[in-house]
This record gives sequence, structure tokens and C-alpha cells, in this order.
Amino acid sequence: MLIISYKASEDFKNFLKMNGYSFIETSPNPNLDPRIGDHPDLSLFKIGEKTLVVDESVLSYYEEKLEGYRLIRGEKLGLKYPLDALYNIVRFKDFYIHNDFTEKTIGKFFVENKISHLKVKQGYTRCSLIPLRDLLITSDYGIYKALKNKIDIELVDEDRVNLDGFDQGFLGGTCGLVGNKLIFTGDISRHKAYARLKELCQKQNIEISYPKTDLVDLGSIIEI
Repeated sequence: MLIISYKASEDFKNFLKMNGYSFIETSPNPNLDPRIGDHPDLSLFKIGEKTLVVDESVLSYYEEKLEGYRLIRGEKLGLKYPLDALYNIVRFKDFYIHNDFTEKTIGKFFVENKISHLKVKQGYTRCSLIPLRDLLITSDYGIYKALKNKIDIELVDEDRVNLDGFDQGFLGGTCGLVGNKLIFTGDISRHKAYARLKELCQKQNIEISYPKTDLVDLGSIIEI
């Protein structure tokens, strides 16, 4: 099961259906800027196999959609940064990567489970990183510089990414790792980083998959 943006195109949703993926769409978060209130990685975070922490403002929606899952009431987001990025965290192996304003319930979980904090300045951390099984990929030089001597990370080229109402989107917000496939919202082959992304994914035995539509930042695809 995937969680995807309710703004996803019909082409992308049909692509998922044709490839056998079931999904639910997000509910607009009333606390966020409407341009990004659809992004899954801003309103919820997966902490366990069937356990998610969810912004209390949209909790009831996901409770209806996700029977059989444990949903924990999380902090309410705010309109302005950094209060809109409390859930935008990367969990990678025994580390979590974020600034220091991580949502409290998630932060407590990390401490209790001895998951160490790797701090970066970029609060939209999940938007800026592509976590593979044994490697992180980013086009954000600041994140790369902060992590390159601490964890396996590769820097790839920046390029134009569409994001509703903004001049530039984030590469990490265009995709999500689902099993052994890195699924993108659109045609990543036209992005400057594609050749390097393909090379890195092949080394991890991960296939890149995408529909032939425009690449757009809809927030990270979350597999649950």
C-alpha cells in the first residue's frame, strides 16, 4: 500500500494501477500552505511496520482509510517553516536525519530505540534525500557536505523540478522506494541526474520506474 498526493495526475495513478500498486491519496492538511498541503511526507511519518505518527488535524481521515494500522496522534503542523517540516525526516539504518525540530512523538521513539540523530540544516530533509536500502542520494550540497564523512551518500546534479506554486521543487519529493523499485512521479530520464541515478540504483539492484509524464514534486511516496 502506498500513500500518494491527492494532486497526483490521472496518468500517474493509472501507471500505479497498471503496475499492481494499491494506494490511498492524502487529505489536504489545513495547517499547511495549500500548495504543499497534499504532500504525504509533511503530514505523517512511518515508525514501524504498520505504525505511523500522523498530524492530529488529519488523523481521522487516515483512521478511516487505514484499517489494521496503528496511527499515533502527532503534533499539529504550522503554516510557516520550520513548523511545516516536523515530519519531514529520513530514517536510514540506525540513524535519523533532520534538523532539531523533529515532531516530539517521533523524536521520543528515536531516543527510546537508540536511533542516533544526524543533524542537517535543511529542515525539508525527506524532500531533499532519496533513501535507498544502503545509500542516500541528494542534489543538496549542504546535506551532502554535512553527511559525507558519516554515512554512505552520493551527490547528483541539480535540475528543474516542478512544484505547484513554487519556482523549484525537490528531487526527493518526486519519488519513493517501493520494494526493489524507485518509483518517480514522472519522466526522470530527462533530469540531469538520471544517468548517475540509474548507475547508483543498478549497483543496489534497484529498478527505476516512471510514467512518461512531467516530473513533479508531490512529496515523497510512502510505502506502508
